[in-house]
Amino acid sequence: MISIVIPVYKSASTLVELHRRLSDISAAENWKCEVIYVNDASPDYSLNVLETLTHSIDFQIINLKNNVGQSSALLVGMLFAKHDLIATMDADLQDEPEKLPELVRSLKQSTDVIFAKRKGSYESGGRLFTSFLFKGLVHVFSGQRIPMNAGLFMVIRKKAALLLLPFLPQSPYLIGLIANAKLTCDSIVIDRRENQFGESSYTFKKRLVVAKRFFGTLKLRPTISLSEVTEWVNLNLLA
Repeated sequence: MISIVIPVYKSASTLVELHRRLSDISAAENWKCEVIYVNDASPDYSLNVLETLTHSIDFQIINLKNNVGQSSALLVGMLFAKHDLIATMDADLQDEPEKLPELVRSLKQSTDVIFAKRKGSYESGGRLFTSFLFKGLVHVFSGQRIPMNAGLFMVIRKKAALLLLPFLPQSPYLIGLIANAKLTCDSIVIDRRENQFGESSYTFKKRLVVAKRFFGTLKLRPTISLSEVTEWVNLNLLA
């Protein structure tokens, strides 16, 4: 039914709890489910933790030889997904796993992607403001395709995700790619927790960099075919 793709970077402290909660949700919902942990060349002991996780839920670990960033790590995980629905989420537990069933149930037949529309004081006032400005730009310049306050806690149909994979060699920004591909999007409001490990790493300067990547991604065209993606990933990204 669903593959859950999680990029892992400096996430050692949350992985055991995250894995346990995903296992509990899968059992409660009676899901046919897998978790795909994409180790984005994490410099801490995240890989060691991943290798000790219990098989209370089907999971696989994908190791990248270099740090490629959140969007590319998610796309690599999508390549290995075996179910018809793909959920993406961070490993830091700000996006609570218990909200996943609500996202899945809210995905309509006519929709390719459903986003969690973030609500709550999960960052400082200044960072929430710059986030609001950035996401407003994304909303407007995507032709209102990307909902306001949408992040990468989302569920996408695999057939839609496959359209995104040939862009991988260009290191795209995933939300920009969804807009580029003109996927049909929707959202539901979900409260987001404050980061228990401190302030978000998304400073104003970093948001400017991400904004530049978003606008660049809107102009991209695929450089390889879907049939070439697996070979390209094996040669260039996998450890």
